[in-house]
Amino acid sequence: MPEPSIRLAKMWEDVDFFELQMEIKGLNCMIYIDIYTSNEDLEELRQGINNFSNSKGNEFIWTSGNDIENVTHFLSIRFFIHNNRGHIGIEIIADNKMEKPYHMRSNFFIITELNQLDDFAKKLERLINEDTIELESIIPANDRLV
Repeated sequence: MPEPSIRLAKMWEDVDFFELQMEIKGLNCMIYIDIYTSNEDLEELRQGINNFSNSKGNEFIWTSGNDIENVTHFLSIRFFIHNNRGHIGIEIIADNKMEKPYHMRSNFFIITELNQLDDFAKKLERLINEDTIELESIIPANDRLV
């Protein structure tokens, strides 16, 4: 069985925000990125996924950070309809905004099934409610079926 494509873990927490370590795997690459975010930002992601999953749009884009200089990170996750058989595409753009030689910028895709978004949203809710400090989700679709 394929491994989940997305792993999130809270690493450090303050009153207003926390550090979230992310591991995201595509077909031919894998990234690790640490971002600073809040439960409000994650709730925006969860609500957007739920709305997209319930056919309230053709795509949903969630961003964290800014794609400019002198920031801690930039992460964009775009959910879109890949085909009419229930396959969903997820485009990941990640930039750790670090200085060379530690700089990383990546753009790749994950293809999954609609039910995986529901699982991701449920697990995000548990992370937001502090029922857990980590999650694994988004099983990629079988390439032969896509």
